[in-house]
Amino acid sequence: MKSGFSQLPRSLKILLLGVLLSHLAYYIVLPLLPIILKVIKGLTITQIGTVLAVSSFSYQGGSILGGFIADKVGRRLIITVGALIKGTALASFAFVSDFSLLLIVAFLNGIGGGLNSPSTKAAIAALASEGDHKTTVFSLRGIAANIGVGSAGLLTYFLIREESVIIFYISAALFGLLAIISWIYVPANCKEGECEELSLRTYKQVFQNRAFVIYSIVSIFVWGLYAQFALAVPLRAESFMKNPTAVSLVWTFNSLLVVLLQTFITNRIIKRMNPMVALALGTLFIGVGISSLYFANHFIVLIMCGIIFVIGEMIMMPTIDVTITRLGTTQLIGTYFGLANFVFGLGEGLGNFGGSRLLSLGIQTYLPWISYLTLAVLVSLIIYLIRNQSTMKKIF
Repeated sequence: MKSGFSQLPRSLKILLLGVLLSHLAYYIVLPLLPIILKVIKGLTITQIGTVLAVSSFSYQGGSILGGFIADKVGRRLIITVGALIKGTALASFAFVSDFSLLLIVAFLNGIGGGLNSPSTKAAIAALASEGDHKTTVFSLRGIAANIGVGSAGLLTYFLIREESVIIFYISAALFGLLAIISWIYVPANCKEGECEELSLRTYKQVFQNRAFVIYSIVSIFVWGLYAQFALAVPLRAESFMKNPTAVSLVWTFNSLLVVLLQTFITNRIIKRMNPMVALALGTLFIGVGISSLYFANHFIVLIMCGIIFVIGEMIMMPTIDVTITRLGTTQLIGTYFGLANFVFGLGEGLGNFGGSRLLSLGIQTYLPWISYLTLAVLVSLIIYLIRNQSTMKKIF
């Protein structure tokens, strides 16, 4: 990462720093959020899934709005506003306990993330050059994200060590810092003449892009499966661990693997594969990692399940980002990433909603876990088969 990072222009370095900060801030909260909602807020598993689903669904609205506005008024403003809204929502989680109010806070949390994330990816895509360099930059983005995730796990385990609402205040402060840095250092692209008045007919081109539509439909199921890890691991850990906050170390270990292995996997696997084949392979690994949680009755087994999952994540994440840049157009890249994040939110929301109901049947029973594996195999097979579809062949 060091050599690749040092060769980047300052603007890209700042954006990658922002990616690191946003993941550090959010993953202080994410591994413990289901546990806090259950232990401190007193919610049922179904209610926990509903809170997470509301964040995911509102993320869709924020993504579409953020991508659309970013193409018209500039990405810096949307990145900054999104960070501020998300920080405010996360701070509110600390003192809100009523289920209905938690749903409102979750809604704002999703909106903030939806504004921030696609605008950041669009800015990275716009500043990166074409070809393999773009793949390298998005791999560096994945490494930066996982440095943040790994640091969050260590911070949570060694400094907090219990289910405490203080994590929400720390996370909110970091998102505030992200907003300040973004406003000062991220290029205001509209001042450079990049933003144009785009007609409704121009935006219709996105929905007439058949390859993008096919990819989006398939992605709903991929993201629905991906979301199960953040929901299932904490609840599985809480069922047998005396100190469930240690579950944050699963994310730390996974992130360390990404930092160490992402460049290798990008160069030796992703760049040598059809993107659709890589996406199918990544989805299969993710499904196997999640379904193997059925056997997790010790922290070491949780780590092993996480390793399988993160191999799939390392294959899938850069592939998805690069695929969007190839499916989209420079003029509407913010809109394409916004719609891609809409699909992510839809899949994650449906995944949290359905997954919570599966897990409520019994974490110790085999039914939820065999369901995850079956879905992974089916989705992977579909992705593999559609790679030969004529529309896809023209692009890949």
